[in-house]
Amino acid sequence: LLEGVGLDVRPHPHIGLSTLSYLFAGSMQHRDSLGNDMIIGPGAVNLMTAGSGIVHSERSDSASRQAIAQLFGIQSWMALPKTMEDIQPDFHHYGEESLPTFSEAGVEGRVHHHYIGVSQILWNFYQCSV
Repeated sequence: LLEGVGLDVRPHPHIGLSTLSYLFAGSMQHRDSLGNDMIIGPGAVNLMTAGSGIVHSERSDSASRQAIAQLFGIQSWMALPKTMEDIQPDFHHYGEESLPTFSEAGVEGRVHHHYIGVSQILWNFYQCSV
């Protein structure tokens, strides 16, 4: 991103889904209608559950706008099960230090759910397996 320019995903609504955001490089600021205001950086996870409805924005934080900045990450969108589409909206931030890592057979990673005895549960209504 060019100096003085950043990511500007303005406030917009979501319903009936969850998003998981993970950055490999850079940072961005999440703000939402629940009052959360969080900067996510590399290795951390933001988990937002829209449920019955949430409005949020994702923008470059002020520090990232001061120089040329890199932003690289993933955001997964998951539809909530029909029985949970209208649950209360929620947001959780998991800092890099709270997520366990693993190293096996030359592969290193950060665990977001389960992996061969290393466990970090991010949310309880999905059953994930590797």
